[in-house]
Amino acid sequence: MSIEKTPSVPRFGAGGGNGGPAELTPEDQERARGLKTMRTLALSLLILAALIFLSTHLFTDNTGVWGFVSRASEAAMIGAIADWFAVTALFRHPLGLPIPHTAIIPRKKDTLGASLSAFVAANFLHAEAVSTKIRSAEISHRAGKWLAKPANRDIVVDRAAGGLEYVLARIDDDSIKALTRNVIIPRLVATRKTPVLAQLLRQIVLDGAHHRLVDLIIAEAHSWLNENPQVIDEIVHNRAPSWVPDFVNEQLANRLQREVLGWVADVRDNEYHKARQALDAWLVDLSDDLDSDSSLSQRAETIIDDLLSQDGVVDSVLEIWTSLKQLLREAIIDSDGEVRARIWQLIGEFAERLQTDSEFSRRIDDRIATTAGDLAESFGPEIASVISDTIERWDAKEAAERIELYVGRDLQYIRINGTVIGALVGLVIHTIIVLLPG
Repeated sequence: MSIEKTPSVPRFGAGGGNGGPAELTPEDQERARGLKTMRTLALSLLILAALIFLSTHLFTDNTGVWGFVSRASEAAMIGAIADWFAVTALFRHPLGLPIPHTAIIPRKKDTLGASLSAFVAANFLHAEAVSTKIRSAEISHRAGKWLAKPANRDIVVDRAAGGLEYVLARIDDDSIKALTRNVIIPRLVATRKTPVLAQLLRQIVLDGAHHRLVDLIIAEAHSWLNENPQVIDEIVHNRAPSWVPDFVNEQLANRLQREVLGWVADVRDNEYHKARQALDAWLVDLSDDLDSDSSLSQRAETIIDDLLSQDGVVDSVLEIWTSLKQLLREAIIDSDGEVRARIWQLIGEFAERLQTDSEFSRRIDDRIATTAGDLAESFGPEIASVISDTIERWDAKEAAERIELYVGRDLQYIRINGTVIGALVGLVIHTIIVLLPG
């Protein structure tokens, strides 16, 4: 019986890992050819040593030079067979015989997988190793060089637009209606809203964000009063007693109009006018009332809840969502959209800064490295467990075939080296024997 079995073709490939047959990938086919070649070479050296050994015993007297050749070939056979046994015992039973402590990988694949998983987690997936590698990679600088090319910026914007379109296309109007009616509105009704309104109002007053609105209202009021003097005339004539002469009413109306216009103009032009200050104080008091459990706060809550309970609220939210979708499509997804062009420009500016501002890029690399290191430290064992989990899903034969395909070619050098070293050891031993006296 030959000690060298015909190399089996592994059953796995791109779809392997579940115990079923699958076609080999081109890379795996190349590995299989290399493994077969090295097996053939190692076997050929063993056969050559055996032929030389037989020839010296059959056709020579094993003296002189032939003695050295005989002992070298004999030791070469012993070394080749011993190393063949050692390599083969890793993956299968040699000659199919259930010799103890052979077929190590098929028998111990789960233990080996768990050990390999623990080794990777302990030695590679820890904060220092991961963060150091990421910092040395200079991710931000390389990203800046890549984004600096217009074609690559087009790719980023196109992918982002495609992702947005994918999301928008899968959110239908019925889902928005159901979310608004069954989740958002009940949650808003159950939540006390006036403290939020109070905080918003207080912040508006502190920031002076309402001043422009006040300016606009006062300016429009002044323009309207100036362009419609008959309004005050009508008020005076309608409120004045019938016995008052018309010229008195006209003088009173003119004087009243001048006073009102002057006061409105003063409020418009003086940002520190008492009326403005009084408005600010009133808004602050209003925010305090809304923030407390006052009757005003309770009435505001009731009014807001009544408004939210109206059937038209859901339709209004849907209309807003429809308009927002259209706006997003026109602004970003449309190739000629202004927002899309602006995003493209901002990406270019960001890429330039990544390349020119070393401090900025270093800070980004530090943040990425620190985050990745923390994630590796926290989830390293879970990430590495993919190794043990995958190996557990293989059957014993598949695990041996897969591992042998990747490392078996190099292991054949052990057999080759065993043949060569065995021959040299045989020469040395025979030399010592010849040189010994007697």
